[in-house]
Amino acid sequence: MRGRGEEARRRTAAAPRPRAVAKPTLLLALPSETAYLGLVRELTKRMAEVAGFAEPVAERLALAVDEATTNIIEHAYKGASDREIEMRFEDRGKDFRVELVDTGQMVDPRAVPRVDLERYVSERRTGGLGVHLMEKIMDSVTFRRSARRNVCALVKHKDGEGPSR
Repeated sequence: MRGRGEEARRRTAAAPRPRAVAKPTLLLALPSETAYLGLVRELTKRMAEVAGFAEPVAERLALAVDEATTNIIEHAYKGASDREIEMRFEDRGKDFRVELVDTGQMVDPRAVPRVDLERYVSERRTGGLGVHLMEKIMDSVTFRRSARRNVCALVKHKDGEGPSR
């Protein structure tokens, strides 16, 4: 005859282990107006800090996302303020990922000229550094088209590897 303690141990041992709880994704839809860029920077910085990045790194990540958002407003939407940009923030454990989704004109990232920083500075040029800056800050910057929408995915690894960790 088995005692109660033995039966309880057997049930406990057979019980499934709880799975790791996925961290929630934050979704935000905002108008394609430059007036919202401050919100984009602050929210990105805060989400990066919550994901475990130190403040200086979080500020750089916010700059990269600001640049990507600005590019959508200026290039994909040609400055139209009546459009929408969807932002998705994901803490994937080892990676912090931000996706920006728009329905504007598709921009071929291969068509964006590579930046010669020495020449750029000597000519005192402004603008045109968005993609270059994003690639310097983030570990991965990809562009794809999905269901008639442009998706820019910016990923930063948390493992200390990469350009600005």
